[in-house]
Amino acid sequence: MAADQQNGLQPMAVVATVGTTSTASVDPVGDIGNVCREAKIWLHIDAAYGGGFAMAPEYEWMRKGWELADSIVINPHKTLFVPLDFSVLYMRDLARLRRVFSLVPEYLRGDTVEAEKNYMDYGIQLGRRFRALKAWVIWRSLGRAGVVARLREQIRLANLLADWIKTDGRFELSTQPSMGAVCFRFVGRDGSPGRPSSSARPAIAPCRGEPPNEIEVDQLNSDIVERINASGRAYLTQTKLRGRTVMRIGLGNVLTTDEHLRKGWKIIQETANNL
Repeated sequence: MAADQQNGLQPMAVVATVGTTSTASVDPVGDIGNVCREAKIWLHIDAAYGGGFAMAPEYEWMRKGWELADSIVINPHKTLFVPLDFSVLYMRDLARLRRVFSLVPEYLRGDTVEAEKNYMDYGIQLGRRFRALKAWVIWRSLGRAGVVARLREQIRLANLLADWIKTDGRFELSTQPSMGAVCFRFVGRDGSPGRPSSSARPAIAPCRGEPPNEIEVDQLNSDIVERINASGRAYLTQTKLRGRTVMRIGLGNVLTTDEHLRKGWKIIQETANNL
């Protein structure tokens, strides 16, 4: 921000992320918030993915610094089991939002008395669906304890998959699992230096000649994702992490079990065998 100001720019807001799209990593919100307070700059927390997990005991630490935010967004359709689409915006000063968005023509002026909150004054949209109903039904059915239990199950499954990945020297974790996201990478038939010996891994044909370079390994990871998705047996995504292509599994379905995950991991291993 200081560099921007020196260049004649005026920073207006900082966005701290709680659960990035690729790896579900978390920014140091408390530290960022203190800087924003000192500089008198708006702090927005993008907790679209990670906000729901902050209910779980394992991730309560993520809430540190939220009290410094001017606005927070959470998407319950991502991790709190509400069908698409459903986003929640929390504001420190709700009246400020109204001052920004309220633009009332004459034919609607009689409909603006704040005896009932009129949400057309708090965003661009005029008419809207009754989104709150589906959230109420889900949360009323599950209860807080039920929501937290299902979030913790996703955390358990993510850690279980990470443990399996660690036992196969052809693969490596690209980062530690976070919430329901696991990022990992196929590193070649014989694995990378320091990985378990071939005797500790499933029997596969040894690598002939020079091991593949990083560009080739990137392509191998993309090939695995494309082959699995084309088969219709499972669905993976891929992303870039530190410039390298990695595979990504995001757990979120309340019906997913150990058996589903085990079958998915077996498909990944078999596809790697067939490259």
